[in-house]
Amino acid sequence: MGAGNSRAMARARGSGDPTLGEHTLHCEGWTMEKPIRSWSASAMTCVDDVVVAPPGPGQVRVKIYAASVNPIDVKRPTFSCSTGFFSRHGGGGSSAGSNGTNSSARATTSTRHAPLEFPFPYVMGTEGAGVIESVGWNNDDVQQRERYGLQVGDRVAFLADITMANGGTFCQYALVEADAVGRIPASTSEDVIDFVEAAAIPCAVGTAYVALFDKLRVSSGCSIFISGASGGVGTAAVQLAKYAGLYVLASCSTVNVDYVKSLGADYVFDYTVQDVVGECLARTQGFGVDYMLEAGDAALAAQHTEALRFGGSICVLPGPMPLSGETLYHRQLSVSYVCLAGMHAHPLTRGSLREVVELCLALYRRGAFRLQLETVPVERADTALDVVAEGHTRGKIVLTEFHPGEAPPGDAEVGTRRRKHAKAQGAAAAALPAGVGVTAREVSKRGGVGKERGGRPNG
Repeated sequence: MGAGNSRAMARARGSGDPTLGEHTLHCEGWTMEKPIRSWSASAMTCVDDVVVAPPGPGQVRVKIYAASVNPIDVKRPTFSCSTGFFSRHGGGGSSAGSNGTNSSARATTSTRHAPLEFPFPYVMGTEGAGVIESVGWNNDDVQQRERYGLQVGDRVAFLADITMANGGTFCQYALVEADAVGRIPASTSEDVIDFVEAAAIPCAVGTAYVALFDKLRVSSGCSIFISGASGGVGTAAVQLAKYAGLYVLASCSTVNVDYVKSLGADYVFDYTVQDVVGECLARTQGFGVDYMLEAGDAALAAQHTEALRFGGSICVLPGPMPLSGETLYHRQLSVSYVCLAGMHAHPLTRGSLREVVELCLALYRRGAFRLQLETVPVERADTALDVVAEGHTRGKIVLTEFHPGEAPPGDAEVGTRRRKHAKAQGAAAAALPAGVGVTAREVSKRGGVGKERGGRPNG
C-alpha cells in the first residue's frame, strides 16, 4: 500500500487548515463494489484512490494503524442480495469513500424505525484504531469540543457505521462519527494499549459488554450459559462474566475446550459430543441458568432456552430467535438482542457507543479480559476474510501495516511491555492445542504473512 500512502500524505499537505480537515484525502483501501449472494474474497477490490472527505460537524478523520476482522465483514456484502435479520436494501447510497450523508445529521424526527440501508460501493471494515488527523469543528465551537472531548493527535479506537458507504476501517484513513470514537487510555510505557489491541476491542468486546451489562443486566453470584464461547464475542463474554462474579457455563467445539477453560469458565461443554442443555441443568440442580448469551447460532437459541430457569433472560446476537411468543409468555422469559449497526443508526443510542468503547478499553487495561490476536498485513485482507468466513476461528485477526515504512506511535514502549507479559503467560499459552483457531497460520498457508500475539493476562 506504499503508493497510496505517499499519495495520501501528499494530499494532506495541500491547501486548507489540516486541523479542521479542510481537504480531501486520496488513499488506499479495500472496497466492495456491488452486492454478492454469498461470500467471495474475489469480489473485494484494493483501490489506490479511495476518497476520504473532510470531517463535517460531529465527525473526525482518523489515520488508521490497525483494523480488526469480524464475521460481520463477510456478511455485510450480502445485505442487498438475501433475506435475513437486516432489512437488506441496495439502493441509493454514496460512492465508496465519498462524503455521502452524515449520520450525525440524521433527523431525530424522521420516519420512526426506518429500515437499515446498506449502500454500495462501500469501504470495508467495522472497527479500527489510529490517530485523529482532523476534526469537524474548530476551537471556537465550544459545544462540540466539550461534547466529544476529542482533538487532533488523540490515540483512538472506534466503530465504523456499516450502514454508510464511507468510513470503513480497511483503509489508510477513515471518516468517523465522533460519537463512536473512544480515546485509548493514556498510560505509562509499562501499561500502554497498542493499536493492535485497541482495534480488536470495540466490536466483539463492545457487543459482549452491551449484552451482559445493558441487556441482561447480570448480577454477581448468578449463573450464565454462553453458547459459541470460543469466538471473538464469546471469549470476551466468558471473561467479562467471570470478572463480574458470575458462575459461567460455556460451550464450544472440541479443539477449543481447553482454550475456553483457560479464560475462566467454570464448566466448558463440547457441543459436538455433549448435550449442553442437559449439562447446564445438571450443574444447576435442574433449575436452569439465570442468564443465557447466544453468541453462536441463532437457530439453536430456542433449543438452548431449555437450559434457562423459569423467568430467565436470554440475549441473542447472531439474529432473531425462532421461538414462539406463547413459549416466552408461559415461561416468562425475557429476550433481548444487540445490533451495533442499529445503535449506530439511532440518535438516542449512537452517543452511548463512545462510552462503551472507552469502558471496554479501561476494563482491558485493568485486566478484566485478555485477547488472543493474530496480525496480518492489510494487503492480505482478502485472505484473512476468507479464513473468518470459514468459521470456527479463535480470537481475532487484526490487519496492520497500513502505512509501510512508518512505525505506529508508541511501538517501542509497547514492545517492552508486551515482552514482559509474554513471559507471564508463557506456559499457559504454550499448552493450548493448535487447531482451526490458529488463524494466522491459515493465512500464512494461503500466501499471507501472519504473526500470532498474546494479550495481557487476566489480573
